[in-house]
Amino acid sequence: MRNDAFGPRTITTLVAVLGSASLAAACSGAVTSASGAANQTSKGTCKPSEVTLVQSGRGLENEYYVSVDAGAKAFAKSKGLEGRYQWIASDGDSSKQLSQIKSILAKGGKCVVLNVDPNESSVLPAIIKQVEQSGAWLVTQWNRPDGVKPETSSPHWVAHMSVDGVPQGYDTAKALFEKMGKKGNIVALQGILDNPPAKERFAGLQKALKEYPNVHLLEDQTAGWDRTKAQNITQTFLTKYGDKVNGIWAANDGMTLGALEALKNANKAGKVPVSGIDGLTEAIAAVGNPATGYVATTQSTAVAQGAYGLAIGFAAATGEIDPASQPVNHRSFYLKPLPVITPDTVKSVKAPDDTSGLDLTNIWAQAGDPIK
Repeated sequence: MRNDAFGPRTITTLVAVLGSASLAAACSGAVTSASGAANQTSKGTCKPSEVTLVQSGRGLENEYYVSVDAGAKAFAKSKGLEGRYQWIASDGDSSKQLSQIKSILAKGGKCVVLNVDPNESSVLPAIIKQVEQSGAWLVTQWNRPDGVKPETSSPHWVAHMSVDGVPQGYDTAKALFEKMGKKGNIVALQGILDNPPAKERFAGLQKALKEYPNVHLLEDQTAGWDRTKAQNITQTFLTKYGDKVNGIWAANDGMTLGALEALKNANKAGKVPVSGIDGLTEAIAAVGNPATGYVATTQSTAVAQGAYGLAIGFAAATGEIDPASQPVNHRSFYLKPLPVITPDTVKSVKAPDDTSGLDLTNIWAQAGDPIK
């Protein structure tokens, strides 16, 4: 999962209006065009040289998105389209993200391939509506409203991919609890509560807590995927609970690294074990250093999301695949799971932006279980 550098911002009335209209259409089985007629076009006719590749995420100040960009660039290079690829940064602002996408679609039309990490689930229906109206092609990652999916919405929303957060939250929690001697108290830092990965990862933590009856959750708060917020919240936890805090679980590495700063300030670094998710370079290094108390993180899927997201959209735009005829596990799917990084396995882990493992001859190489 991404290590978001920015918290959520209020979505404008424009997003809300467009989103509700598109959401209703999506749930009815088709996204309608501006004329009100369902767009049934399900196979692209673009020449490869005509395709514009666009990656939309938060910002390249964030290591997760640097790795997404590396994967996207690797795909663009494989098709000789380096000059037709661009990154657009939403900076954590849903209305800005929608505005950027509308502007690009107005210029590029049906041969635009968008690989989008929606800032919040609630902005996605409005994005789908704009893509449908222009005849462009969309692949999304991580966030979508409950019940809204490509296979029942639009062939122009080619696919949605994510990572199953339940095992991530569960496995890192287990590593943390084992380090604590299977007993004690923890505090937890959640991501943006509107994000499905945040919900799934916290569900994984709750699953682990049920299996470790002597480990207790003192309190959880959302730090919005943000490192600075996580540091401040952790300082508050340490002031409130003192030595009762025996471990810290966080839904991503950025927040865990913020928690580590708070522990350093309280002279508790290395004394209170912590866990994270995402496989950031700094987190991997911390897992490899026993003095930090960083007991687990997960490997990053960012490169795969950038590369295969564009590859799948490109295949639809050029007519290589017909999205409407694809099986469910090609429309909404989890990426294949990767093992948790622990002190025992950390030396074998590749850098988060390493693209050497990509198989761009098979666009479904990383498609795992369907998202139910």
